[in-house]
Amino acid sequence: MPAPPMRPLSRGLISTTAILAAGLSGVYLKTGTLRPNTLMPLMRAYSTQPTPPFTYRLAAAASSKRTPPRTPKASIDYWTYTSTHVGSTPPYVRSTKPNSGEDAFFMATVGSSQHHVAFGLADGVGGWQDQGVDPSDFSHGLCGIMAGSAYLHEGLPEGKVPKPKDLLQTAYDAVIANPRIQAGGSTASLGVLDGNGELEVANLGDSGYLIISPGKVGANSEPQTHAFNTPYQLSKIPARMRVQQSIFGSSATFSETPAQADVTHHKIAHGDIVIFATDGVLDNLSASDILATVTKVMEDAGYWSKATDGKSSAETKLNATLVREIPVVVTKESRDSYLPGLVARAIMTEAKSAGLDSKRNGPFAKEVKKAYPHENWQGGKEDDIAVVVAIAVKDGPLGEERPIKARL
Repeated sequence: MPAPPMRPLSRGLISTTAILAAGLSGVYLKTGTLRPNTLMPLMRAYSTQPTPPFTYRLAAAASSKRTPPRTPKASIDYWTYTSTHVGSTPPYVRSTKPNSGEDAFFMATVGSSQHHVAFGLADGVGGWQDQGVDPSDFSHGLCGIMAGSAYLHEGLPEGKVPKPKDLLQTAYDAVIANPRIQAGGSTASLGVLDGNGELEVANLGDSGYLIISPGKVGANSEPQTHAFNTPYQLSKIPARMRVQQSIFGSSATFSETPAQADVTHHKIAHGDIVIFATDGVLDNLSASDILATVTKVMEDAGYWSKATDGKSSAETKLNATLVREIPVVVTKESRDSYLPGLVARAIMTEAKSAGLDSKRNGPFAKEVKKAYPHENWQGGKEDDIAVVVAIAVKDGPLGEERPIKARL
């Protein structure tokens, strides 16, 4: 039996058994809540340390490649979250299979702190379907466990902020140990933001991230690949498949570990936008395309504006006061205008449109031309899509925000 293709394709959700396999205290319900009588102590108050200045507003949007283009609907196509919503139910957000296909995502506070968040995504390997394996189980399991592990983290009072690579390792170990997840694989990209605006990212494969400030892309990830369309990926390979590969000499399935993820560090300023996206976005939209999409949302909503000096290259300004007014709790009435949700939906919708456009050559089409000059590939690449957005909000005096150097 041939090994599955090495290309991860898309989207996913949490697995209850996978979370239990991680050895976490507490029983997770399908809604993501915890039974109160099993919940371990979460956060002791900051007694000797000043209150960190940053909190975060987040949202995610996703679309299965089988989902037709449509106006995004709350809790079906997009989800909102804030680090400042005390007692939210569920306490964190993670994707579900029917809505996000083989791509998975999560958003969670760290140790229930309003000033620390973990968020990211995983892109399931669609080729496992040829082996009778549901590709979404692996990616969903990873994101569910990372969300739970971050939320239950207890080290913040001692200054111990979890590392994204450690969250990924915990989730990977649990998925490997979980007998209900028989096989599968995914890429992964996630970050942890602390209360001082320090961001650490772990990225494995060709999902990735961008950091955007007014009018600029300050940082964006480089994909990890073995070859064209063959990214690094975490894998769970059954013993029978390893035996078959050995006997019949079939090509081995790539199988990286979390230790091989690229780790980067960034300083985030008030109003900066951190975006994680699967290749359903990044294969169809360049960094410039994503910046243009975000710029339209930010300018239309009044959060960004051009300096009125009559120059075409005028600097884009941030409305710092308006950013501070982004709701600390998202209600049914405010969710449609909630800024992170607007940004996530706009990126998802634009990527969906580009993937279905037979005449619009995005990054994937250009890579095909470079790798296979005689291949007549035209247009976008239809795929599952997931995007997670976080916006930093700083309390207290803003002072001189550090400049962010564009990479475009």
